[in-house]
Amino acid sequence: MRKASVIPVVLVLAALFGTQIVAANAELVTFRKLFGGSNPDIARGIFVDSNYIYVVGETGSFGPNTPNLFLSIFRLDNTHKCSVAVDLGSGIYERGWKVVAFGGNVYVVGDTDYGVNPPNILLIKFDTNCNVLGAAVYDVDGDDHPRGLTISADGQLLFVAGMSSSAAHLLAIRTSDLSVAWARLFGVAGGGDSANSVAFSGNKLYVTGRTFTGDLFVSRFDASSGNHEASKVFSTPQNEEGRDVIVAGGKVYVAGIYFDPVKLQEFLFLRLDTNLNLELAKTYGTNVIDDVLSLSMVGGLAYAVGRTDAFGTPDAALFAVNPSTGDLSHAFVLARDASVQIAQDSASAGTCLIYTGFSDNWPAYYGVLDTVTTGTISFTISSPSPSIATPSVTTASPTPSASSFTPTFDAPVGGDAFYSWFCPDALVVSTTTTSTVLTTATLSTTVTSVVGSTTTVYDVRTTTVTQTSVTTTTSSTTTTLTQSTTTTRTETTTLTQSTTYSTTTTLSTTLTLSTTTTLSTTTTSTQYFAEPVTTYVIPALLAVIAALLGASLVVGRRRRSLPY
Repeated sequence: MRKASVIPVVLVLAALFGTQIVAANAELVTFRKLFGGSNPDIARGIFVDSNYIYVVGETGSFGPNTPNLFLSIFRLDNTHKCSVAVDLGSGIYERGWKVVAFGGNVYVVGDTDYGVNPPNILLIKFDTNCNVLGAAVYDVDGDDHPRGLTISADGQLLFVAGMSSSAAHLLAIRTSDLSVAWARLFGVAGGGDSANSVAFSGNKLYVTGRTFTGDLFVSRFDASSGNHEASKVFSTPQNEEGRDVIVAGGKVYVAGIYFDPVKLQEFLFLRLDTNLNLELAKTYGTNVIDDVLSLSMVGGLAYAVGRTDAFGTPDAALFAVNPSTGDLSHAFVLARDASVQIAQDSASAGTCLIYTGFSDNWPAYYGVLDTVTTGTISFTISSPSPSIATPSVTTASPTPSASSFTPTFDAPVGGDAFYSWFCPDALVVSTTTTSTVLTTATLSTTVTSVVGSTTTVYDVRTTTVTQTSVTTTTSSTTTTLTQSTTTTRTETTTLTQSTTYSTTTTLSTTLTLSTTTTLSTTTTSTQYFAEPVTTYVIPALLAVIAALLGASLVVGRRRRSLPY
């Protein structure tokens, strides 16, 4: 009986290991590319159109007088098209922050210590072969730090949002000659406000950021004139900040951070109408730092990307939210043991998210971030009248040097830039459930076996995973049988007297039958992740093995104690 009781354990283990073998041969449905040189290279901005992927940032590996601003262009099949490092001279730094493309031209905004009163805003115009077509430096007000970039629907105006010494700034710049069409300094709650993102929709500009007092704000401006139209401030006793804003389907969506007093820092998601009235507000996070920097709409979901410390070191994080309900759909990380991955910016490629950032090791693997909880948040909402000023912007037109280069791919040295595709349509393709009921009449006992699994870091692929749960129950039925017997006894005496005795015997027999019903339910799902990293999955397998062996020994002991 001992051998018979161990057989199910062996079969279950074989099924578990068989699943891993299937996963290893599954089709790869994501793409990750690391690129850089011998020194740190950091990607901060990304843009995607129907032809190319544009990535910008800061390179310490290429061009003279590093660090320099860089632009790398990739085709949609992920082949490298061109890369260039831009330098403004000895002792001068240049960093790229955001990028947009329109009509065969590429526009990169960043910062530099070139010019008077540095740092200043730097704008470079390229063609799609990474050739520099023009450059301009803008001194708005003391320390100028650009953070947001968008372009008008006709491609004639660029809009730059950021922070200057006295207030947040918002500039409209002509794409034809990089001249300033209009400029604004605005303080929603006084001096020191910071604008982090700007979105163009319906000839309106929507700006989000953080007030000097530590509250999230959203403002609306007329894109043609720069006139302020509305502002809302969303405050709690804690600090909160707007990091990115997008407009889709007539709604304004804001991704930000909320400094929770218990859970440290969380992802904050807001939905507003175009008049800035709040419709939905929720928080999402683990019990450690969760930071978001960018928001994109992909396949009907709002994707926020940034970082999480849930695995002990900073890893790139993706939070997918249903924009209608605010429910968390799923959360993933791009991670590697004892290394740093941080997502900085993202773009929508229709059904896929493409995002970029920095990694100091490779390859990195996708994992399910299953410790995220969702919370509600209540704001005190005000509608202040911001202080608005029209600064006198000083413009310079330097002649940069451009150094073309070909980066090294997927070979980290000192930290490199990366970008990755994430396609949520492939998360769960189909699910099939089959139930089978088996009934036997035997003496037995009740046994319930539950096989669990632990998910941590995965190489994302598509595979079919089959999970079977078996529950065995025992029921007893009591049947009473009644048997009646009648006996007639006749005796004859010399008196010829006949006496008849009637005897009735009732026999009551009780039989107990044990009926065992086994329900086997098999669920087959096509899932988006498989092939777990060995160091993570072995402890989980050992725990399952120990539990199953323990259960089998109990069954064996019980069977030996039963009478046969």
